[in-house]
Amino acid sequence: MPATPPPAPLRPFARPALVLATALGVGIVLATAGLPLRFWIAVLIGWIAVAMLITWQTRKRLVTLRGLLFALAVVGATVAAGGARMAGWQTLPPNHLVRAAEAAQRAEDRGGSAEAMLCGVVIRPSEVLAYGTRLRVRVDSVATANASQPVHGTVQVLLGQPRFAEQPLVYPAVLPGDRVRLTGRLEPVPPRRNPADFNYGAYLRRQNVHATMALYDAEAITFLGSEAGARTRLVNAARGHVEDALARFVRRDDARAVLRALLLADRAEIDAETRETFARTGLMHLLAVSGLHVLLVGLLLYRLLKPVLGRLGFGWRTVELSRAAVTLALLFLYVQLTGGTVSVQRAFIMAAVWILGTVVQRPSDTLNTLGVAAIMVLLIRPAALFDVGFQLSFAAVGAIVTLVPLFEGTLPHRWRAGRVRGWLVGMVTVSLAATLGTAPVVLYHFGRLPLAGLVLNLAAIPVTAAVLLGGIGCAVFAGWMPWAADAFAAVAELASQGLLALSREGAARLDWTLVEGYVRDLWLVLALTAGLVALALWRRPRMRWRLSSAMLGCCVLSIWLGLARGDTQPQLDVVFLDVGQGDATLLAFPSGQHVLVDAGVRTPYSDQGTRTVVPHLERFGIDRLDALVLTHPDADHIGGAFAVLEAVTVGRLVHAGPQEDGAMWQALLHFADSLGVPQQTVHAGDTLALDPAVRLRVLGPDGPPPPWLDRNEGSVVLRAEYGATSVLLTGDAEVGAESALVARYGDALASTVVKVGHHGSRTSSIPAFVDAASDSSTVFAVVSVARRNRYGLPDEEPLARWDSTGAQVLQTAHEGALWLRSDGKQVMRVDWR
Repeated sequence: MPATPPPAPLRPFARPALVLATALGVGIVLATAGLPLRFWIAVLIGWIAVAMLITWQTRKRLVTLRGLLFALAVVGATVAAGGARMAGWQTLPPNHLVRAAEAAQRAEDRGGSAEAMLCGVVIRPSEVLAYGTRLRVRVDSVATANASQPVHGTVQVLLGQPRFAEQPLVYPAVLPGDRVRLTGRLEPVPPRRNPADFNYGAYLRRQNVHATMALYDAEAITFLGSEAGARTRLVNAARGHVEDALARFVRRDDARAVLRALLLADRAEIDAETRETFARTGLMHLLAVSGLHVLLVGLLLYRLLKPVLGRLGFGWRTVELSRAAVTLALLFLYVQLTGGTVSVQRAFIMAAVWILGTVVQRPSDTLNTLGVAAIMVLLIRPAALFDVGFQLSFAAVGAIVTLVPLFEGTLPHRWRAGRVRGWLVGMVTVSLAATLGTAPVVLYHFGRLPLAGLVLNLAAIPVTAAVLLGGIGCAVFAGWMPWAADAFAAVAELASQGLLALSREGAARLDWTLVEGYVRDLWLVLALTAGLVALALWRRPRMRWRLSSAMLGCCVLSIWLGLARGDTQPQLDVVFLDVGQGDATLLAFPSGQHVLVDAGVRTPYSDQGTRTVVPHLERFGIDRLDALVLTHPDADHIGGAFAVLEAVTVGRLVHAGPQEDGAMWQALLHFADSLGVPQQTVHAGDTLALDPAVRLRVLGPDGPPPPWLDRNEGSVVLRAEYGATSVLLTGDAEVGAESALVARYGDALASTVVKVGHHGSRTSSIPAFVDAASDSSTVFAVVSVARRNRYGLPDEEPLARWDSTGAQVLQTAHEGALWLRSDGKQVMRVDWR
């Protein structure tokens, strides 16, 4: 007789809400293919008709498949409902705000103004950032230079601080429910500019935000009155009370920042270093309001109310109804205070279903309850399916529910004997299950899987509970028992210091447990997911082997598709990164070497090395650059090199030699020396021997640039030759340098791809150089330039010259990053989006 009884049969419709949630999600995914709303409505009507027909045809039969057929029809109708909901979400009416934003952008591109005046209502608390304040406004009217019209839609507004202002601007304080008038530049949400960039525009669209506006004048926003309802006024008052209590009783800034994150879901005051530490140790979930916090806030109160109300002499029914009502009301207020993120919505819905089930004495299945939460969240906002928060939240709960019993069942009983052992085993198995369950999502979106949390959570979760409960006590007693509020604040401060110290020590001692590497192939993500489901169903051999076969099939398909795409074929990749008004070009050679030519700009407000170049290297698993070439010492070319040198191993730093004693240039050379990076000075006639299949020649300058020479004229000019194709990189070479190149090389300059010199300035691209560098083989002329820059680049004359050669003139200002690929015979453009 087996020690463990066999599992009950796996019935697909034993958890109907979970099945319907899956069907709804399938419909939402299919709707992204662009099928119109009327198609999905027709399919939905069709499935409803099928269900009615099945019911009618089998009404008098004793033995039928009516139940199965009807269930399948319901699933089909749910898929169609998901598609219809998503298609309706994606369909914007003619008077939507995005139409006005697109018209304003077209007007600006034609040399006009994108300024508009909007009127609307603030719908969420303002978020204070380092460079300004961000808020969202539901707009009902827009006025431009041409017309005024009623509109619908939401705009994200930045109340910015001018970079060089002596005093910061003081904008009017606004709260949710306030009606405001805004005057500024109206734009559609930004597209993704680089392959490794977070797609912020898509994120905003999923939040139903389709336009942005930036203000840099305190008089550009006008308060018109309050339209807040009773609920909004209550939430505003509660939020203000919490903020006042934290400011009054919590003395340490870092502790106050942690408490704002836990109580108000506001992480703006947590510095970037602390966020990175929590992310690398797997503790980031503690700073993001989630189901854990709802559990601590709500269910603890729910359990405490039962003995309290029982001692007051109330009957069972009154006790259950009272504590359910009080708990759900406070949880709803907490959801509103924290902005109602997907994870909080999911936790609130699941808690509500469980509590109401307890009231009516009906047990609730956790997976089925998870399905109910998914259905409600997706019906409210179907695009939430593609949010990382949705995927992490539901994957974590699903893994905990299915994997924890499996893990605990494999452990000897003596390991779980006693409260302390049982608690430790429970914490470890829950952390392990959540880590495994979210691994596919984390590796796809973030490229790193922190395992330190498996150990650190044992202490971090109780400490977080102390921080949260201390903060709640401080807020509750702030108005009428200051001494108690001060005591709770002291507990919260002490616990927050412990949490911060735990994350720092974990990052210092357990950083080796961090698994890094993006899983970008969706088939591999599906393989990992199938493997996790197979593990969850391990006690069911038939399903286990089926899912294992599906996992293997996904892996094989991923490999086959890679071979079909030619991923294993030798090729030269050239990526012109969009670093604004600057240059950064990455060359990936057929044998795996990598060369970065320039690294973008660094200012007191932005570092393109940190923001763009390094994330790209990390995203594509590039941990070594064989050479970092700096064409000349201008800040828009070398500023990001500090971050690059610090982030990856650099084989050598290549430049033409010092042209001046600029502070940034000298600091960069000293920084490279301190890291032990060898330096190589190159001039015309040199060759960088990195890959036998690619000849990387240095065409200029002729010698060490003299101190009096303009820095642009001393730019390093490179030509990469691969098979019958070539790429010419000119840095910021101007008239003198281009004339010297034409005199030395003549028609030998002709290349398949040319990076237009000096960001398309008329000081470069002289007619003789354009004629020499282009012939019938020239396919692309690339201009690296910001869309809006103070120099007014690119100039029309050089663009016209390159256009007249028949080359396709591409600007990073319009296209974002440009990814070109050569197979040695031709150069093709890679659609990285």
